[in-house]
Amino acid sequence: MSGTVAAALATAGVLGVTHAIEPDHVAGISSLTAEYGDSRLSALAGACFSLGHVALVVVWLVVASVLLGRTDFPPLYDHLGTVGAGILLGLLGVAMAVTGVRRVLRTDTHTHGEVTHSHPHLHLPLPGFDSHDHSHDARSYLKTGLVGALFTLSPPVSMLVFATTLLPGTGPGVVSLAVLTYAVGITATMSLLGAGVGAAFGRLGEHSATVHGAAQAVAGGAVVTLATLLLVDASAALL
Repeated sequence: MSGTVAAALATAGVLGVTHAIEPDHVAGISSLTAEYGDSRLSALAGACFSLGHVALVVVWLVVASVLLGRTDFPPLYDHLGTVGAGILLGLLGVAMAVTGVRRVLRTDTHTHGEVTHSHPHLHLPLPGFDSHDHSHDARSYLKTGLVGALFTLSPPVSMLVFATTLLPGTGPGVVSLAVLTYAVGITATMSLLGAGVGAAFGRLGEHSATVHGAAQAVAGGAVVTLATLLLVDASAALL
């Protein structure tokens, strides 16, 4: 492998990692995985999110570079994409906060002889797994991937410019390998983010469902705040 190809692949990997840790992506993955309380399933959710994300990046690359022969788009494209991501992120944040509040308030009552105990009611519908029988559900995987794709409504400018700059000197084979490296970087990073969030909330859940729910509610409020800031900035740019 030549030094040029190695440098190109390293750059693609770095672009994938830095793209994955953008605040809206971290918030989106957190809102999807905080409910699980399990690092393995949360990592799986992060991977599904990233695969949908990567799929739309590839679509952008093909349409922009191959079909249209361009890498620059009017700012309107980016602003509209940000509005869409902000709305989606806001909805995810609200759902996360509501789920947390419900976890705090909801209990199941069990009677043992003459003694009645109240236990937190936990039902965790996981992507691809039911919280009781752990059966596979392809539709849940697809829904998580779709959410990831919707976070890529704006043109991925850095990857578009990189791929177009790389193509004349290295050819389509190296560009394809660079895109694959970029995809691996995004997927690995988003999986780790999901696993970290799942492990953190799992630890909270070990203490009590109330603590888990309260943390979810607070985190959901933070996600909604971020979404609001994105919408305000994008709306101001459109006006």
